Amino acid sequence: MTMPTSTTPSDRYRRWTAADAFAATGTTDAPAWAMILPPPNITGGLHLGHAYEHTLSDTLARRQRMTGADTLWLPGLDHAAIATNALLERRLREEGTSREEIGRDEFTRRAWAWKRSCTADIITQMRHLGAGPDWGRLTFTLDDGPSRATRTAFTRLFGEGLIYRAERETLWCPGCATTLSDIEADDSTGTPACSRCRTPLEIRSTPQWYLRTSALAAAATAAITSGATSIEPADARRDYLRWAANLGDWCISRQLWWGHRIPIWYGPDGEARAFASDDQLPDGWTQDPDTLDTWFSSALWPLSTLGWPDDTADLRRFYPNDLLITGNDLIFFWALRMMLLCTHLTGRAPFRRMLFHGMVRDEHGKKMSKSFGNTIDPLPLIAEHGPDALRFSLARRARPGADIPFGLDDLTRARGYLTKLRSIAGLAARLGCTWQAARPAPTHLLDRWLLTRLDAALAEADAGYAGGDLARAADALTRLAEDDLSGLYLEARKDDLYGGDAGAIATLSAALTALLLALHPMLPFLTEELAEELGWSGIMDREPFPTSTRPDEKAASAGAQLRELRDAARAHRGRQGFTASAWLPARGDGIALWTALCRTARLTDADPGESTRISRRGGTLTLPAAPELDDAQRRSLGRQLAQAQEQTDRLSSRLADPGFLSRAPAAAQAKARSDLEANRSECDRLRGLLARAAQSLA
Repeated sequence: MTMPTSTTPSDRYRRWTAADAFAATGTTDAPAWAMILPPPNITGGLHLGHAYEHTLSDTLARRQRMTGADTLWLPGLDHAAIATNALLERRLREEGTSREEIGRDEFTRRAWAWKRSCTADIITQMRHLGAGPDWGRLTFTLDDGPSRATRTAFTRLFGEGLIYRAERETLWCPGCATTLSDIEADDSTGTPACSRCRTPLEIRSTPQWYLRTSALAAAATAAITSGATSIEPADARRDYLRWAANLGDWCISRQLWWGHRIPIWYGPDGEARAFASDDQLPDGWTQDPDTLDTWFSSALWPLSTLGWPDDTADLRRFYPNDLLITGNDLIFFWALRMMLLCTHLTGRAPFRRMLFHGMVRDEHGKKMSKSFGNTIDPLPLIAEHGPDALRFSLARRARPGADIPFGLDDLTRARGYLTKLRSIAGLAARLGCTWQAARPAPTHLLDRWLLTRLDAALAEADAGYAGGDLARAADALTRLAEDDLSGLYLEARKDDLYGGDAGAIATLSAALTALLLALHPMLPFLTEELAEELGWSGIMDREPFPTSTRPDEKAASAGAQLRELRDAARAHRGRQGFTASAWLPARGDGIALWTALCRTARLTDADPGESTRISRRGGTLTLPAAPELDDAQRRSLGRQLAQAQEQTDRLSSRLADPGFLSRAPAAAQAKARSDLEANRSECDRLRGLLARAAQSLA
């Protein structure tokens, strides 16, 4: 019986949150698995790069839930001190005022108001995408918990002599009125400029607070070289170790008003002391006006979000995190700094594994960034194409470390696959298929072959998910649906399925059930909707991820033979000029699935006469030679040849045009070359048909 479905993704998402589908339970009878969300900056809405990272992270978190793990994907937001200061000061200038005129308290009040508005926008975007972190744990870097952790870390490091004040030459941004680190500079027309406000930078000698990094860097390096923490891909590991080996002392102070105030107070005699959050401040002492570099508090994120410095149950259960997913542009900014501070403060590296992804790039190959002004808002794409289409278009390109060139054709292909899934599920439901998680034991060779192909796809998808290679998982499950299930099985078993064959229906039910479960981490909305059409109900994140069994070698060989002979017969039909609709007489020898081959290749078991023999995997297929062509067929082939030649000439001219080669994106040039080769091959095929027709008339 068909179950009621939610009418919109928003309805379904509300059902997930109402059921606490994303909440870590803290139950000790399940293995714990934890990952932090790289906290987006509160500088505006999210862009397509965030959508990619959140798709990757959400997919792997959902997969963990389906394995039975007590999964914590912890969300957060970053105060982004320099960027937010620059944004607010720009707004103040538009109002004809400045932060100095309104004062520190009013500036801070406005910053918090901006934070609240931005938080709502970011959460809305993530929910529309289907991202499901544990929303009850949403944390902001300036919340009380992270603020206490930041002050505690500072005072401990200060007490150990690792934080000190010194006057040195540093980069200074006159626009933001603060010192910057070298890596926060942006090269603009040959002049170092602030990456946030684009103001040309200066070198100034100013007193700043520094963190000694040599001992911390040694421990952060040892965590990698010892194997305590793994880094993927290999080039990210090399970059990490190179940064750690060449790390200078870290300038951690900034001359800003938005951020964690440096917990140093000065006494009447000039003495400087650090005070923890719960220390009693002596009368007459004044606090340092500077704030901490944003990355200092962000470096504590795996600890501060779990209650450190207290010995909390969350900290004992979820630290170290099992996985960090973030961009390869943050190896130095964030990942290394988390390894520095968290390893030093706890004696344990904060992550068991770090996976660095590449960047989503625009049509010109440039990284998408708010700073560059070339970002794409994912919400309009979701509104037009749906969240799963956007997720799948990104997942199909998600290989560890590789950049993603994103275009609208990616969305078109993703929507095509989703349409194919709907078509398969709709047909299955009409045939009487139901949700069937239990694996049947069919006897028909085609049914056994489909389950073997399912097992191969599940093993490949499982390896893709485990490696953070969503493209590998997506490719395997796409081939299963398009090539195996729709392209061969449904066609070969069509008559049996429509005839109510119990074995075929049970096999199709089980295969489709497992396919939807395996796709669910990437396509959470559609898979639940289609599962409900088969009679399922519930929360699919709580369903067990399907597992593969040992392959049925006999069925696998028979199915491979069937596919290769079918394809060879179709190619022969095209080469020889038989129409696509014609049933050809044929003979088979050593073909395990002869009836299925006849059905899928449009063959009849009859004498083919003057013939051609095709052999594949121990089976031989005998087909008729070229048919005689009448005048109308020869004229039709001539017209097709003229059209193919016209396309060949046009594409040849385009690829010989220097203007096209200099302006067109690489993808457009590659498509033009592919189309040229296809049209050349078609010309050769048609000339061969016409030549044989001419010989038969001679």
